[in-house]
Amino acid sequence: MMRLRWPILLVTLVLPATLRAEPKLGQFFAQNCLKCHGSEEHQGDVQLDRPVADILADGELLETIATVLEAGEMPPEDAPQPPSEAVAEVVQMLQKRILNQRPVNPLKRLTRAEYTHTMRDLFGVEFDFDGLLPPDHVEHGFDKFGELHLMSPHQVMAYLKTARFIAERVLPDAQPTSRTWEFDVRHFHGSKNFATGGGGDYRDGDEYVLTGFRPYRSNLHFSIDPESHDQFVIPSFGVYRLEVTGRADESNEGEVLGINLGDGRHPTNFRTIRRIPMPHGSKGFVTELTLKAGDQLAFTFDSARVPGRSLKKKPHKGPTLRFSHLTVTGPLTEKWPTAATETLLPKPDMTPTELVDHIAMLLTQRPLAGEDRQAFIEIARTQAQAGASLNATARSVLIALLTSPHFIYKAESPELTDVERAYRLSYFLWNSVPDTALLTAARSGELANDPAPQVERMLKDAKTARFTDDFTRQWLQLDKVDDFGPDVRVFKNVRRMTVDSMAREGRELFRHMLENELSMEHFIDSDFVMANDRLARFYGLPAVEGDAFVPVKLPGKSERGGLVAQAGFLKLTSTDFATSPIHRGSWILKNLYNERIEPPADVLINEPDIRGTTTVREAILKHQQLESCSRCHSKIDPLGFALEYYDPVGRKRSEYRHVEELPVDKDGTTFQKTLKFTKVPIDAAMKLPDGREVHDLPTLKAALMADKERILKGIIGKLISYAHGRDVTRADRPHIDAVFESIAQEDFSLRAAIHAIVAHPAFGRK
Repeated sequence: MMRLRWPILLVTLVLPATLRAEPKLGQFFAQNCLKCHGSEEHQGDVQLDRPVADILADGELLETIATVLEAGEMPPEDAPQPPSEAVAEVVQMLQKRILNQRPVNPLKRLTRAEYTHTMRDLFGVEFDFDGLLPPDHVEHGFDKFGELHLMSPHQVMAYLKTARFIAERVLPDAQPTSRTWEFDVRHFHGSKNFATGGGGDYRDGDEYVLTGFRPYRSNLHFSIDPESHDQFVIPSFGVYRLEVTGRADESNEGEVLGINLGDGRHPTNFRTIRRIPMPHGSKGFVTELTLKAGDQLAFTFDSARVPGRSLKKKPHKGPTLRFSHLTVTGPLTEKWPTAATETLLPKPDMTPTELVDHIAMLLTQRPLAGEDRQAFIEIARTQAQAGASLNATARSVLIALLTSPHFIYKAESPELTDVERAYRLSYFLWNSVPDTALLTAARSGELANDPAPQVERMLKDAKTARFTDDFTRQWLQLDKVDDFGPDVRVFKNVRRMTVDSMAREGRELFRHMLENELSMEHFIDSDFVMANDRLARFYGLPAVEGDAFVPVKLPGKSERGGLVAQAGFLKLTSTDFATSPIHRGSWILKNLYNERIEPPADVLINEPDIRGTTTVREAILKHQQLESCSRCHSKIDPLGFALEYYDPVGRKRSEYRHVEELPVDKDGTTFQKTLKFTKVPIDAAMKLPDGREVHDLPTLKAALMADKERILKGIIGKLISYAHGRDVTRADRPHIDAVFESIAQEDFSLRAAIHAIVAHPAFGRK
């Protein structure tokens, strides 16, 4: 029946209703399950010939049993089938048990993104913690789940180091001295490729020229001394203004410049921190960046058409970026003392007690408990008695509080207090602390009684972009679209910034739908796409001007529209050279239907004998014949194969083009890899488990639209997971159903779904 391994969670309390249900459940298991899951044979390490009380104590096992029974996946088709009434009764018993043993939501700490935005909103300073705080663990799609937020010694030290970094910069002892540096073509340098004798960048009169991006990261960096190649280094933390005089040449459209951190002489470890669109005809740009001491800057031609070439080889033909002047000014100080200092030290003569109470309230919006409060006051008192300045004392208190559970972990009572509710809402929609207006509404009782005005106000705020970015990045895995390729040998006309645009399309669709109160059905199919200039050109749509995304009406015969038709999704679920129907199908099940399909860790999945197969289809059908794989693959494979008429970068195709890298041949002093292409017909027709046939993108969309209720509830479940910071289980089905039903009259608007999630009573519970 089940082929999954689940840990047994022991409980000591058995409810009377469960006791009454045990005989019926035991009888059902004995009649329908023990042949595969008895003592002699328990497939998937699931053994059901044991006391029913033990089975009922295993929450994850109950979820699995209820799910497969309800879906009709078990017992297997070739086994005797129990009456539908008996199955429904068993599912209802299991559902009640699942509801009764819902686990307590664990403590949740701030994610790295939440920590970063919180510092920005508290102190008005843009911090970059990528090199200080470790990345957050992701499971079932999101990094916000409390069960993943255990603190290792390494993480504790990282938070301490980060707190010191913050305190030293928001409470400086002296005003930093702002300077201005001027650079022209004499100071500009490019990368060198020693194998070919040069790079894709060079000096041309009073301008320095970038021609390409790959393969050796052509870039422009700059030195203080025209006679030296030592790269300019940022001297101290702060905001720096960059004024760049530059232009695109031989280009009839906008181009994109990348600003990177790293040593331009060794550019393999560049980290892009900002991309600057340069519209057609632009003569340069001005931007401000928050940088730290030791940072080095370099510019790259991110929208370049071809790899950079050396002048010693073949002259470059095509667009270039040309730079003539750069001014760097900073660190900029708008006022002294800074706004952050005034926020932390509103009075010049604060006592240790006042200092601790003020900073604690600023960071957490709740008073500290007695013993904890005294410990922090003692830190401040000791510093003051040792002769430390108020600034230094405040730094010590700030470091201690920033590394304490009071700040790192979110405070949540079983029934959220008014302030805790404000924090949950703010970390849902802004990924940061609540502002004054939200806290005022919370303390007056307005937020709990009618959250709609505050939700609407927050959705109109620019900070909602953080929610849009973070939720779609994790839900749609947008940050992985450009993890590889495209290989320019195979996809010659797919440019790097086109792939970047693919990665942004899903986010822009979400943003447009949220801002314009559009139906979540558009995630399944729509008569428009969100596109910028590059993506419109890639899709063959009417021209769009500039890098910004706008809605573009689709022609009548277009198959685009919806998430599964987006090139970013199609590329994400492919490899370097080939599509992956399994990846595509499993992505749809996980992210649209919100199904769990991870294989169990203890099941040995025997690889099928695929000798004699000539196509991907034949190989996967062989895989389906394995009993250990068939349950999941019967659902996954039809969804993925329906998309086989789209290649690894999301373009329509009529046949496969298999790519094979041939052994390297030595040609003179270089090694040249060659590719062999083989064309094979596509046969994409398959049947879903319920018998519906899907054979291309239109029939797949029709099947998904027929499953609209399941998919919209799946997406609602994703939003609830993100909002509550925990995984959604069958115990949340009434919650999801209530949200779904409440927005039906509003055409299942995404914006209405956000409102309904916040208004639901569960939003106010831990």
